Amino acid sequence: MDNNNNNGTINYEYPLLERVRTYLRLEHILQALQPATPVTQQNYTRYFSALFAILDLCERSDVRTDVQKDLERRKGQLKIWAEHPDVNQQQLQQTIERVNQAISAIQPLNRIGSNLKQDRLLSAIRQRFAMPGGTCNFDVPQLHYWLHQPQAVRDSDTLRWWNELAVLVNGLALELELMRGQARFEVVTAVNGMLQESTEPLSLLRIRVPVDLPAYPVISGHKQRFSIRFLRYEPENGRASFDETIEIGLALCP
Repeated sequence: MDNNNNNGTINYEYPLLERVRTYLRLEHILQALQPATPVTQQNYTRYFSALFAILDLCERSDVRTDVQKDLERRKGQLKIWAEHPDVNQQQLQQTIERVNQAISAIQPLNRIGSNLKQDRLLSAIRQRFAMPGGTCNFDVPQLHYWLHQPQAVRDSDTLRWWNELAVLVNGLALELELMRGQARFEVVTAVNGMLQESTEPLSLLRIRVPVDLPAYPVISGHKQRFSIRFLRYEPENGRASFDETIEIGLALCP
């Protein structure tokens, strides 16, 4: 979900392909790993939980290959657009160059996170983070020691760990940027709080609703069909369904 309260709206996103589901989860988790945010005794659980969640996701699917294939597909689409007479050729060529650079960087990588799994500290504490309360100093004394090192030492380690993911992060961010940029929001009507459509194959739905709407969308579907149903955040007369007809913004991203 992407909050956009400055414009009085909230953006929701729903993936229609499994690999896009993984992309959005990675994007969400990566917010906790930004190198500009120092890891301290106050926020270390959030940081390491996010890092290990990323490793888990990368182990379950070949994210590197998926991102590379999707970028190759975007590159082919951009070449087709280059033949359109009204396209901004300078901007298009800059985008093609960004895609080429991302593909070149990601191609030689081995499985993402393989070096992180060999890190002495990370390998020692990873399983403890799966246990409730498993990060007490008597459970992971090496982590307790690390947290009492100078901030510069911790910053150096977290930057090194981030660099192991940086190529994937850059490729993933570019793919999601291009995916989202392929569709503009159009105003549609959800009759009685519901909308169903059949479409050409899609990767991602984006929904924009007023921030003061007392309901949220529940979305289901697959790449060629989807349904949106609005439910009240606070049930009214025992009913959770939002039965009013409303206008919402909808972007269909292929």
